[in-house]
Amino acid sequence: MNKADADTATDVHAQASAWLVRLRSGDASADETQAFEQWCEANPQTAQLLRDTWTSLRGAAAELAEEERANGTAWRGEPKRRATAHPLRPGRRAFVGFALAAGASWLALKPPMQLWPALGDFAADWRTGTGERRRVVLSDRVAIEMNTQTRMDKLALQDTMHSVELVAGEAEIVAAQPPAGYIGPMRAVSVMAGKGRLQAQVARFDIKRTDDQVCVTCISGTVAFEHPRRKLTLQPSQQIVYDDRDVHPVTDVDPGVVTSWRRGVLVFNGVPLSQVVDEINRYRPGKIILRNASLGDNRIQAQFPIAKLDDVVGMLGKLYGAHITQLPGNIVLLS
Repeated sequence: MNKADADTATDVHAQASAWLVRLRSGDASADETQAFEQWCEANPQTAQLLRDTWTSLRGAAAELAEEERANGTAWRGEPKRRATAHPLRPGRRAFVGFALAAGASWLALKPPMQLWPALGDFAADWRTGTGERRRVVLSDRVAIEMNTQTRMDKLALQDTMHSVELVAGEAEIVAAQPPAGYIGPMRAVSVMAGKGRLQAQVARFDIKRTDDQVCVTCISGTVAFEHPRRKLTLQPSQQIVYDDRDVHPVTDVDPGVVTSWRRGVLVFNGVPLSQVVDEINRYRPGKIILRNASLGDNRIQAQFPIAKLDDVVGMLGKLYGAHITQLPGNIVLLS
């Protein structure tokens, strides 16, 4: 990364992320290493911020550095070799020095561009990684289908309901009809997300949380919705979007589009490319970055198989004449 590239990133954290990716690749030249050191000197406040957060992971970072010294290729998953056989490349030495001196704990607590899970992600009772799905069974008739990059917590079990919280990501909640002749308590399912609460006895609904915005879609049955600003009951094919401050009006949607991820497909009907890229990034390791705002305004009508999202990058380049830059760490720039 030359100085011109670095100057295009106005946010120093974005610049730090770009340097991290380049140095982590192991292919950085001595000139780039020197440029990185100059960048650190030019951004003392950022360096100080990183140093201030260097706490609990200091020992782990030291062990990582020691392992790197003893094994020049360990981070690439290759067998260990003698340190003398593979001395550290300048880029890797700079990265290890950066991690130790500037605060590797910051990188763990706030991963650049979400390239790996943050430490807080592992505190969730249930979680899925990028491209991963998981089924959680709460009872013989209540189950949760977790989509990619999702975190959920199990709340205290009450006599009348199963309670969970959606911390981030997306899940489909299924509360099935009890079998014929069933005698016994029929617990409802309750899902907390932000300041909203969903409750259902027999229903199927999708709930997606991105930062503080939550989108709920009723697929079948009925779902009771409670929020400090509004209470209502969602019917099949109805959707509501809310955040901590407000609740948007109920809209009618196609549930098949909302739940297409269950079939291994992403469906976009007139969606801006910027939103398409955000959604693809939830399923694809690495990161696709749009560097052209006007490019992101283009609207797309398409269906993409989740298993072949890498092919979508090339297709977008051809469709819109976008320039594609491949970077280490499975990062792609579209401009």
